[in-house]
Amino acid sequence: MTIIFINNCASVSAPKGGEIDAIPPGLVSTTPKILTEINPTQKITIQFNEYLQEASLKKAIKIFPTGDYDFKYEYKGDEIDFWIPSNLDTDTTYLLVFDTSLKDEHGVNITQDIVIPFSRDFVFHSGTIEGNIFGDFNTAFILLWLNNPNKAIMLNTAPDYILHALSNGTYQFNFLPNTDFSIVAVQQYGSNIDYTKGAFSFYRKNKLSLHNNLLSNINFYLTRPTKEENGVISSDSLTVDDTDEKALVKTATVLGSVKGNFLHPINVFLKNQENSYTNLVELGGNYTIDEVLEGKYQLLIYEDRNNDLILNMGSFTDEQFAERFYVYPDSLILRANWELEIPMWNYSLEKEK
Repeated sequence: MTIIFINNCASVSAPKGGEIDAIPPGLVSTTPKILTEINPTQKITIQFNEYLQEASLKKAIKIFPTGDYDFKYEYKGDEIDFWIPSNLDTDTTYLLVFDTSLKDEHGVNITQDIVIPFSRDFVFHSGTIEGNIFGDFNTAFILLWLNNPNKAIMLNTAPDYILHALSNGTYQFNFLPNTDFSIVAVQQYGSNIDYTKGAFSFYRKNKLSLHNNLLSNINFYLTRPTKEENGVISSDSLTVDDTDEKALVKTATVLGSVKGNFLHPINVFLKNQENSYTNLVELGGNYTIDEVLEGKYQLLIYEDRNNDLILNMGSFTDEQFAERFYVYPDSLILRANWELEIPMWNYSLEKEK
């Protein structure tokens, strides 16, 4: 990608003084307002609601689908003049993205990617892929490849689309073509980061076919490695160190039942940042998890295809993809000596593609 930055001689800055700014910058408008039937090398103006940090622009600005584009831009404080690349296809919707490394002049980052579609065509693509990322993570990215390449190609080829998930784990790609995709969720992404060595999650299918403009509930599970801390017990222990003595830990019990089509063994999984518990769901759908330390937990069930009591999210080294899972819609707050019964959970009613 060839980027030309035009630097004016005069310094551009906002007036000084006033309260400390902790609000991230936001998009106000583009000129033209609707960026269809755009001509190569045409200039568009992007207006923000406050002055941007000039140094953050070079890293933040991207065009998807990924390609070698010759574009240039000029920084004007709270405006950016952007010249459309000359090498564009006529039937593709492109996305001009300012990712979350974009900052205002006070160093406040935007909290979600700003996406601006543009096209030489008279209409934008209208495909959407959306879902949630569950688990325990600080940040997450969704990577998307056109035309459903295999895992070897995914490892050695940059994604066609990259999206930073929101802090609540939701994500939504818009303006996509109706075609087939490969997809993966990762905890870290960058041109020099080997995301196979960190937390990643495939979807349960090897191919996403977007042919009716919408794929929803494309969900993933990510978790960071558990840190061993002094005074925190493991999920299979009932004691902690209290100076030189062993103190009995009071625990809770979770029980309930699930209803659905059990094509594989079904496990129930209870987890927070410190502890995790797994148990098999009985043939009749009942389950019990004993000796749970008090705290706030996320509950899910999953189809344990290989019967190893582990929620597997796929691998880059074989053809295995993620095991199917469903997350209970509410967090569970557990206290010592409690017995919490979960209402009947009909996971076969969950909608998925």
